[in-house]
Amino acid sequence: MIIIIFIIILLTLVMIHEAGHFFAAKISGVRVDEFAFGFPPKLFSKKFGETEYIFNALPIGGYVKIHGENGGDTDPKRSFVNKNPFVKIFILAAGVIMNIILAYVLIILATYLSHDIQVNNKDDNYKKFLSEGRIKSEQVFIAELLPNSPASQSVLKSGSEVLDLYLNEESNSGLVLSSKKINFFNEKRNVAEIISEALNGNKEQKIYQSITLVFKNKDLISTSTLAGVYGLSKEKKKVVGISFVETSKVKLTLLESLNIGIEKTNTYIYLTILGFKELFINIFLNGELSQNIAGPIGMVSMVKSVSDMGFNYLLTFAATLSISLAIFNIFPFPALDGGRIVFVLYEAITRRKISEKWQTILHGTGFSILIFLMLLVTVKDILKIFN
Repeated sequence: MIIIIFIIILLTLVMIHEAGHFFAAKISGVRVDEFAFGFPPKLFSKKFGETEYIFNALPIGGYVKIHGENGGDTDPKRSFVNKNPFVKIFILAAGVIMNIILAYVLIILATYLSHDIQVNNKDDNYKKFLSEGRIKSEQVFIAELLPNSPASQSVLKSGSEVLDLYLNEESNSGLVLSSKKINFFNEKRNVAEIISEALNGNKEQKIYQSITLVFKNKDLISTSTLAGVYGLSKEKKKVVGISFVETSKVKLTLLESLNIGIEKTNTYIYLTILGFKELFINIFLNGELSQNIAGPIGMVSMVKSVSDMGFNYLLTFAATLSISLAIFNIFPFPALDGGRIVFVLYEAITRRKISEKWQTILHGTGFSILIFLMLLVTVKDILKIFN
């Protein structure tokens, strides 16, 4: 079921992207020869007007064949290649624009349906809702378990709701001498900070040897006691290997959902750009593949985690994927929309046309490199599973 959900999300994002190219071409008077759902082999097709709509067997994407974009110009007046640079860039960028618009829609919808905001004591929105008495309930969820950590080897599961937190003082033999219950909603610190300070201590607090979490997963309430370990954090601190999501249920108006959703989407776009910047710096300057990047296998695992947390989190996850697809495609690399835009700009500035032969070679090379990187990421995801 998780794989089916992932395929539906991926197919939707790709088809929205291709629909952007399709409608932009239609608006610009460029002929669209094919609009394909999925990749070959072909199952069936139906031609409406000048466009053949194709349904293929592999539901992992789709494509649009725009007349004249890759040669084969038989209709000069309605050919992509004969349009002015502004029209070409509009058509090429339309897929990215549609993915960004979709991200805004999904995040605004998720915000409105869930009435959830991120709990952050420094967040002005949270303080405003708290002062108005509009906070209905507060919840803490386990977002992710760090591989090879005490948490990943316990009965804890991502998506579980944390009900209670205890800090344990132990004897030298590991016997729990006393436990201190923490009401984390009354604390100024978030749950991760509370646990870190408990395990490592600070000027005002003694050190605890372990923590106990009471959590709920699919209506089943369980407990798990974890001791902190070194070696998993760059800060040389003891960690248990859990990242948390803290939310508050708030009754939002449509206008508030719109404003918060737009603000969230802007933040996700900014963070995604920073992430891709780091990714490409590591690949092209350092020759390293970031551990934070995930391929199809890794994304299936992420879908499972967010689907356990609820439909609204799944919508937000789909939105972040849509943003990633948009930012990746606009990157000025051959075979991507951004690379094709660079070619259009080069021809417009130099008044020199790049031959179809060289365009084919460059885009083919770029596509091969992208497939190679995808294979590397997939191998990394597989190794992570077995490790």
